[in-house]
Amino acid sequence: MRALKLSALAGIAAAALTVPIAGSANASGREHRGCARQFDRAVHAYVDTTDRRDARGFNALLEGGVTVVFGTGDILYGKPDTAAFIDDFFADPTWTQSFQTLRTYPVGCNTAFALFDSTYTEPNVRKHFLIGVSWTWEHGHWLVVHNQDSELKT
Repeated sequence: MRALKLSALAGIAAAALTVPIAGSANASGREHRGCARQFDRAVHAYVDTTDRRDARGFNALLEGGVTVVFGTGDILYGKPDTAAFIDDFFADPTWTQSFQTLRTYPVGCNTAFALFDSTYTEPNVRKHFLIGVSWTWEHGHWLVVHNQDSELKT
């Protein structure tokens, strides 16, 4: 269960750096490129806050209605439950998790997706995950709206 918690948390963590950039449905090409750059920063923040176990920073990346689906089928609904999970998970110093970004896909200043290959380890445990994270652009920030973990059997 701890591995699933970590995976889900990590998926959420990389989510949203809060550097405002103006955006709208009719945004210019320059603004769209700005949103894409901002998305790259949000993805970096998701990974970085997980690496540093920065629960406050990670939780800042979460949209209020965020959902998390673990490989076990367990589900977290909403930011309060997800943030409480992250607080607990990041407080545990026994795990590590790596992320390799396989694909990012921003769609203008509206939505985006990031796909990670991730390895989670703790004493006597090593799990391989594919983590998909969906984002939304809200009030000038990319925020995580959904995190889906799939354990890969190797």
